[in-house]
Amino acid sequence: MNAMNATNAMNAMNGWTQLVCRVALVDSDALQRLCTGNSLSNVGADHVAFEEMRDVIEAIQAGHQFDAVVLGLHAGALKTVSSLFDVNDAAGRRLPVLYVVHPSEMECLHRLPAAMRAPPVYQLLTSPVEDPALLWWLNDLDLWERRVTGTGPANRR
Repeated sequence: MNAMNATNAMNAMNGWTQLVCRVALVDSDALQRLCTGNSLSNVGADHVAFEEMRDVIEAIQAGHQFDAVVLGLHAGALKTVSSLFDVNDAAGRRLPVLYVVHPSEMECLHRLPAAMRAPPVYQLLTSPVEDPALLWWLNDLDLWERRVTGTGPANRR
């Protein structure tokens, strides 16, 4: 089974049909970027990987559009997260953010202002990200074309 068929099979098993969903994946750690990118691909989300937030801002200013941001948090978390305001300004709206934090770096999350950690716009998953948890977050963003009764989170359409 090729990767596309595997993704379609996973989406069908989970009762979801994908609508175009584009995620900006930002992580300064190349291995984390690769792993989280693989998970996004596994659940059928289109994504573009960036090393720094300024690259996302430049992409948006160049005309790229994103539905959400997945952000790997590390030692420089406060500086990285403060750039979210600039990303939102460039996008013209507040984008949902998923923080991905390795358990050993959880303290960096606690240093962020409370407003930067408040649901529903900001959510957290520990790395390595598990595909079902990532799929749950994406589904909760309501970026999917339809939901099948009896599967996944509560139907909203």
